[in-house]
Amino acid sequence: MTTGQQLKERLHLKNFPQARICRLVTGGSLKIYQILFNSRHPDLPMTTYQLRVNPLTPKVTGGNGTKFYATPWANLDVFNGSLAGAIFFSADVAGNYGYKDNYSEKIFSFTNNKLEEITIPDLRNVDQYTSSTTQKYKDIRKDFQGQGIKNTKLMDSQYIESTGSLRFIFLTESTETKNKKSVDHSVAGEKKKQFDVGTDKLVDNPSKTYDMYLQLENVFPNSSYDGISWLETYNGEEVDEKMMKELLDVADVKLFSNDPSFQYQGFAYRLTQLDASINKEDRPDTFWRSKHGNQGLLSKHFSQLLDSGTITVLLNNMTSMLIKQSKKLGYAKNIGKDNKLVISIGDSK
Repeated sequence: MTTGQQLKERLHLKNFPQARICRLVTGGSLKIYQILFNSRHPDLPMTTYQLRVNPLTPKVTGGNGTKFYATPWANLDVFNGSLAGAIFFSADVAGNYGYKDNYSEKIFSFTNNKLEEITIPDLRNVDQYTSSTTQKYKDIRKDFQGQGIKNTKLMDSQYIESTGSLRFIFLTESTETKNKKSVDHSVAGEKKKQFDVGTDKLVDNPSKTYDMYLQLENVFPNSSYDGISWLETYNGEEVDEKMMKELLDVADVKLFSNDPSFQYQGFAYRLTQLDASINKEDRPDTFWRSKHGNQGLLSKHFSQLLDSGTITVLLNNMTSMLIKQSKKLGYAKNIGKDNKLVISIGDSK
């Protein structure tokens, strides 16, 4: 298998035989590649001329904006360059139909034998990752139970030593319409269930609440990931709360909820394909894919949690938990009177 075929597998482009790649000539040692595909016409050849004149093709130019610096476009299947330390810009030249800005681009780096992709800022684009089906029931939930900040609480955080991860534990109310309106999704009074990972079955849920985990990977020193952890980027520095908060935006995210829809409507499966599910799910979402599509990654509970009005408030509390864990593990301590921290990792890894 060529490295290009590995990329196609990890980027879910196996059904795009005409995907193209080129390396940008930057004058430096950093390897930067562009990958282009056409979701509207996947089998249509993309010639060099078409790629250059297509208004949706990202243009790499010199300072005067007149020259294009890149290697010739090659079929992604035959690309066999090294992936280590490279950055990839992946774009759909067909555009993102139905959106005001009809251009879609994602940026990846290849680290620890995987493409690191989904972070909190990525998921905060909730419209992109919330299907129309989910949005319908999310709106119903909002009508009766308000914004996510009213029905979802940040309860605790948990340090995962093996991967240096920080797991944030949320508790959210189940959806209750209380028969205030005549809606299709009336679930008031029904016997609640929750998904139990251990038995792989639904069990009774008398609490009428669900657990939600948002886990940030490689935050603290660990032996699972090559290279340094995110906290180690501050090693030996004085940092403030704002700088610690920035770590929450760069770490890879994995999700889990014991809400039955998360498991049985394919959210866990679709997230698993992106290495973004805490508990892997390999059973395909055969039926629900038609309802949620490939980009339907967020259940209504996670979509509400990641709405700007909710996650913006909760990030402050999450940052406090990150600082508390850093101190508890001996990686941070307060200095002076301005509440700054000094990060000291030493030879702990």
